[in-house]
Amino acid sequence: MEPLYSVFFKCPECYHQIEQQAKAIDNAIAAFYEESVPRPVANSILGNTVYCPNCGDRFTVAIDTNAATVPLFLRK
Repeated sequence: MEPLYSVFFKCPECYHQIEQQAKAIDNAIAAFYEESVPRPVANSILGNTVYCPNCGDRFTVAIDTNAATVPLFLRK
C-alpha cells in the first residue's frame, strides 16, 4: 500500500473540514492544512475534485502561487 498524506481544507460554503488524501513523497505520516502545503504534495492533488459531505458541494483543488510551500483552495 502506497503511503499517503492528509491535506485538510475548510469548505468555502459551510466551513466543514474536508480531508483529501495526497501521495506521500516519503514514508513519513504527515498532515497539512490548506494554508501551508509543500509543493510536491500540492502537485499530487491539483485538479482533484473534493466533495463536502456536510453541504454536498464539490470543489476542485487549485493553487494560488508558485512558492515552495503553497496555499491551496477549493474552487467550485
